Amino acid sequence: MGQILWIVFLLATILVSGGKVFGQDADLITKGRKVFIEKRCYTCHTVNAEAKEIEREKEEFARAKGIEIKAGEEEEEDQKSGGDLSDIGKTRDAKWLMVFLKDPRKYFKDEPECARKAKKKYRKRFKGTDEEFEALIAYLTSLKYEREQDKDFKSCLKEE
Repeated sequence: MGQILWIVFLLATILVSGGKVFGQDADLITKGRKVFIEKRCYTCHTVNAEAKEIEREKEEFARAKGIEIKAGEEEEEDQKSGGDLSDIGKTRDAKWLMVFLKDPRKYFKDEPECARKAKKKYRKRFKGTDEEFEALIAYLTSLKYEREQDKDFKSCLKEE
């Protein structure tokens, strides 16, 4: 009986909170995923845990804007230089992500392979409005799945 009351209390709290779940606004997270797509973050990063949703939203965005997704973007799916972000919300907090996305260069290793990747759209800082930035941070911090990283992936981030 106590467990049922606890579940009812939890659900009521979520409903009364106006959509905020554990400090995250569901609408803001949804907007953040749209920013992830509109800013083409998917060209370097995957969110394998949400791959179907992202692919669907990517296609919807392309149709709505009357644009074609470049064939090269699709072919690069297996070789994402930025890796899978499915667990980024478990490994990085909002403050770290904000600093990183404003100027990511200082976080990368100075190695030849990483330098080569840097020439291919790597190490891009976020370019968008403050509202888009806030939404993207909310989305990224909400990603707390298990990482589904390609076994051949080698991170160019410095160890902290």
